[in-house]
Amino acid sequence: MQYTLTELIFYFFLYSFLGWCLEVAVLSIRRKRFIDPGMLSGPVCPSYGVALVLMLVFLRSLRGHYLIQFIACIVFANAVETVSTRIAEQTTGRRMWNAEKRAMFGSLPGAVYSLIWGLGAMLVLAFLQPLVFIFYHMLPEIVFIIADIVFAVVFAVDVFTVVWSLRKDRRGELPAGELTEQLRRTSNSFGQRLNARIHLRLQNAYPPELDIDGSIAKGMVFASGITLTKMFWVFLICSLLGDIIETFFVRFTAGIWMSRSSVLYGPFSIVWGLGAVVLTVVLSPLSKKGDRYVFLGGFLLGGAYEYACSVFTELVFGKVFWDYSHMPLNIGGRTNVLFMFFWGVLAVVWLQILYPRLSKLIERIPMLTGTILTWVLTGLMVINALLSGLAIGRYTQRQQGTATPTVIGSFLDEQYPDSLVEWVWPNMRDAGNNQTNS
Repeated sequence: MQYTLTELIFYFFLYSFLGWCLEVAVLSIRRKRFIDPGMLSGPVCPSYGVALVLMLVFLRSLRGHYLIQFIACIVFANAVETVSTRIAEQTTGRRMWNAEKRAMFGSLPGAVYSLIWGLGAMLVLAFLQPLVFIFYHMLPEIVFIIADIVFAVVFAVDVFTVVWSLRKDRRGELPAGELTEQLRRTSNSFGQRLNARIHLRLQNAYPPELDIDGSIAKGMVFASGITLTKMFWVFLICSLLGDIIETFFVRFTAGIWMSRSSVLYGPFSIVWGLGAVVLTVVLSPLSKKGDRYVFLGGFLLGGAYEYACSVFTELVFGKVFWDYSHMPLNIGGRTNVLFMFFWGVLAVVWLQILYPRLSKLIERIPMLTGTILTWVLTGLMVINALLSGLAIGRYTQRQQGTATPTVIGSFLDEQYPDSLVEWVWPNMRDAGNNQTNS
């Protein structure tokens, strides 16, 4: 997939802006006040934009080679950081930031920073960029041409103003403090509004008498009780554990390694995760009445849940991901009495033994760390689900011979070919086909 110049310019400004937002959020939370991380007055960190554009152009051929791609992302990030530092120093005669602490081999913090940069870049390339690409090609190109021109003019004026002011200050032509005042006057108010929103969100999340860094928030418990946040972590953890359990179960019973994941990226079984949430929310009131009530509730609820999941995937995707029609006492091939029995046993073990321990483990997460991780992981899972749905939809079109050669379609064909889709979902078949893929 070749990128046009208009497209790359748009990506440069988009990721420069997102990089600036990321650094503002991190620094503002750490220092509890608005911190502008860049030398420019506008809401951009060009090093992020340059690094991501270079990765998009040069790392396309490394898709699937994750270790090599990870190392390449680290190298690109450090190269861009080093070059941008030298350009800033030569242009302004000042050291704008402590780049040595971010150098790969400069120090331990630098090595950690480089690893985070590499991991973050891979996440962007795998999760965010496909959606950005699809969004770009959903709108007329003239929209992005106009946007690129406007952004480029504003960016050029910003660079010229800042560099000119810094060079005048270097020659002593500006009175003491005048440089700071000039940059403050030219600064975009967007950053202040973003900072206000960040701290407003934190104030809403924590009582006023508690410090947002968690230093005196010892009395607070993260995700206490059966809350939406607690259930998200239950969903995430059980999706992961369920996928691992199924993978090893198939290995020992069928003698093969088979993907049991529900999504493209990561070993996550959505059925297990949602099942754990449903069991917890619906059957928790029965846990105090005795195991027999929990078993009966799990027996009925588990069977209904598995049946509903099968109907949902068939209606939405036109695909069947499991078929029990060859087993005795099955109900429409979507579930069977034996598995309903397992659901009942699982409900007892889950509510009486596993969930209480997992709940306490989740509540031990620090408040601020847990809140940030919850939002980040939620965003990643939503993107993962969207991309999985798009990949399955395009795969279905290819199998039915209705895949039109559009730009977005060609991108999905290249990014998620039949071999990848069939490896992730080996048992997926058309709803009208009675033969399950092996």
